[in-house]
Amino acid sequence: MKTSSIIIAACALIAFASCSQNKKAENQEAEEENHEELVLTQTQINTVGIALGHVEEKELGGAIKANGELRLNPQDKADVTPIVGGIVRQICVVEGQKVRVGQTVAYIENTEIVEVQKNYLVALKETEVAKQEMQRQKSLAAQGAGVQKTLQQATADYEISNARLTGLLHQLRQMGISPKQVADGKIVTRIPVCASLSGVVGKVFVSTGSYVDATAPLMQIADNSAVYACLNVFERNIAQVEVGQDVDLVVTNSPGTHLKGRVQQINRSFDADTKAVAVHVHIVGKEAANLIAGMYVSGSIKTGQKKVKALPDNAIVRAEGRKFVFVLDETTAENGEKSFRFRRAEVVTGVSELGYTQVDFVTSADANATVVTDNAFYLASMAADHGEE
Repeated sequence: MKTSSIIIAACALIAFASCSQNKKAENQEAEEENHEELVLTQTQINTVGIALGHVEEKELGGAIKANGELRLNPQDKADVTPIVGGIVRQICVVEGQKVRVGQTVAYIENTEIVEVQKNYLVALKETEVAKQEMQRQKSLAAQGAGVQKTLQQATADYEISNARLTGLLHQLRQMGISPKQVADGKIVTRIPVCASLSGVVGKVFVSTGSYVDATAPLMQIADNSAVYACLNVFERNIAQVEVGQDVDLVVTNSPGTHLKGRVQQINRSFDADTKAVAVHVHIVGKEAANLIAGMYVSGSIKTGQKKVKALPDNAIVRAEGRKFVFVLDETTAENGEKSFRFRRAEVVTGVSELGYTQVDFVTSADANATVVTDNAFYLASMAADHGEE
């Protein structure tokens, strides 16, 4: 019996404490709401110059802010690799040097090079002999003195020899060796490695005397004139982006570098981590040649004029890291003087132009509500003073 009494008493204490805490929380919320409501007289409004109005429909120039980096398409950068492995005997360029397609950038030496030339010479002679034999058998067959089977064999031997010769000829040309020079008996011991792209040498990976195989790149070449900006546009804004829109670009680490661009392509898949869509921006003008892939940029995509709900810039105030406007809740009259009760309403802002800013109320608000359109900072300072008390 005694134990039951103790349990009942404990439960009563807990319930009482809970009610007290709830009442305290309600009082605190009511107090915070009162702090967000301000009352001004007509005299105060006239003295400070507060103006009242309504949210307006305005045509503002839209712009979407996005960050990204400069990139190159795969066909605008290249790794320079040799056709065959060997020892690097000479490097003809340095990092940062401009090169043109087909220009010799290095020389490779390998005994296989000599072997291919020797095989070409042998195949050349064998093909000549096979051709002569085939022509002789054709002549005999025409005179009725030849054997058809012998002619067929001679023709087959010539075609096989000629096919081998053609393969070796293309192999020499791939290596950069002149078949005519080899036919004249001029055997070379090294072959040139040529640039497959016009651009700038970015990084040289080898030095003279290094051994490289046919899969190892000697250096990189990039055509920086083809650099483009890849901007990451978030899901909520991607519907406003279209091919052909103008874009203002700024290089992040060089704020003085301003570029002009145009939306060239819009990706159709989201990045799994950021939920952003890649937008490719073609850079207009000659400035692209001075840029380097990998630079970070900020872009402003111009989406054109559109009708939005807007308020004058002076109607919007900042507080606690958010943005607010003041909405008129009630007008009263006492002793011949009008009083105006205002409440603070949070908004999200959009584009700004010509003294007006796009606004959307975080909570539902009457479309015809009266709001403070000028000198709202005065009410904001009053609210801050009340909050400190």
